[in-house]
Amino acid sequence: MIKKSALVIEDNELQLKMLKGLVLEVDAGVTVYTARDTASAYKILMERTIDLFLVDIILDEDKSSDTSGIKLVEGIRRIPKYMFTPVLFITSLEDATGYAYTDLNCLGYVEKPFSPERVKQLVKKALNFSTMKDRDATFCFRKDGILYPVKIGEITYMDSVNHMINVHTRRGDVLAVPYKSLKEIIEEMDTDCMMQCSRNTVVNKDYVVNLDIANRYITLRNVTEKLEIGKSFKKKVLAEYGL
Repeated sequence: MIKKSALVIEDNELQLKMLKGLVLEVDAGVTVYTARDTASAYKILMERTIDLFLVDIILDEDKSSDTSGIKLVEGIRRIPKYMFTPVLFITSLEDATGYAYTDLNCLGYVEKPFSPERVKQLVKKALNFSTMKDRDATFCFRKDGILYPVKIGEITYMDSVNHMINVHTRRGDVLAVPYKSLKEIIEEMDTDCMMQCSRNTVVNKDYVVNLDIANRYITLRNVTEKLEIGKSFKKKVLAEYGL
């Protein structure tokens, strides 16, 4: 199961919270990021992979004729992985909707004051699509002030032992780095191929050969030992495979 993420860009704090709440009403499992300006939005969308954008066209009400939300999406569309990511515009400018549909390929728009039901309807539709995550991306582990770049697709699994994280690769190499929570590492990697199967182990789903749910272990390609599925992680592992 691929966990989805959304980015809400709205300068009004109340409406920002309302939009975030509506996305979570549609799917409580969505990770919702928020930003009140374009600089904050860019930082998030470059560090994370976003599956849905909700963008207010006017992000600076003190500036006359402001359309910074449109300019933001123009920039988003120039980023290859976001060329077709669903965008929902929040707007009070009818003149902008034609451009949004034809040139920016937005999925829809919601007029202010917006209807919660229309927002949820469009969000539900948008969440049927996913932004492709780059599995050839490189993740940098830090050790003794030195960065060790490792391609995510080369990692078979990671485990924490004696306050160290061991990064196992398909070639059999093991990189030992100072302890950091596995959950935090997965979030920083921003990939959908890593799955935590126990408190101390994360596996790359692309290397899974089979799951033995009854005996609670996972077999990986290029890995001799079987890896345990923790009792409290059993449901989560099953959900990853839609079971």
